Amino acid sequence: MNRFKKRLGLAVAGSLLALAPVAHAAPNTFDGNTFGVAYGVSNGGSNPFFPIFQADATGSASSVEVANASGWTVDTMGNTLSLTWNKTAEFMNSGSPAFIGFKITDTGNHLADFLGASVTNTTYTPSTYGNLVEGFDQAHVTFDANNIYVNLNNSMWHAAPMASMGDPLRDHIALSVNFQSAPPIPEPETYAMLLAGLGLMGTIVRRRQRSSDSHCK
Repeated sequence: MNRFKKRLGLAVAGSLLALAPVAHAAPNTFDGNTFGVAYGVSNGGSNPFFPIFQADATGSASSVEVANASGWTVDTMGNTLSLTWNKTAEFMNSGSPAFIGFKITDTGNHLADFLGASVTNTTYTPSTYGNLVEGFDQAHVTFDANNIYVNLNNSMWHAAPMASMGDPLRDHIALSVNFQSAPPIPEPETYAMLLAGLGLMGTIVRRRQRSSDSHCK
């Protein structure tokens, strides 16, 4: 009888788990997923981010033209976020506001949590004049679980070489975004089905026990 119980229990549990729906982890790619793009300013401290431009985009399916507000274009592919400066005049801001740049947001919780964003490519080459205002590095990129901030303050960009300053073309920033990765998680219905199955198993065992007892009399 004990052997029968074990076999029946394993069969019921295995069948229920195989048929039960699974809640898949949020995707760790921009492709095909909606996210928010905002360009704006903040003076830091308790002052909130104030968007000058904001829109929703779908990864790898559209390019967000922010030119009317900033002169930048935002593109994504896979886990790569690209920012491109489109104007021949230089982009330059130093001092105030403390933050001027982009906020990439998982507006509808469509994406896995952001764990980081690494600068993988820029067309930045240090000026022969050593002008510090032109610097852009990893320190300009910050994040939390649902937002990535790219601060363009204290950096300079231009879509045409500026020979008079010893600068080549510099118009592009590429960020490799690190998403949280998690295995599929069974939905609550899975556990409900398993408990129902175990209850059914108990009923079958009790009936079999009563039947066995009646034959022994």
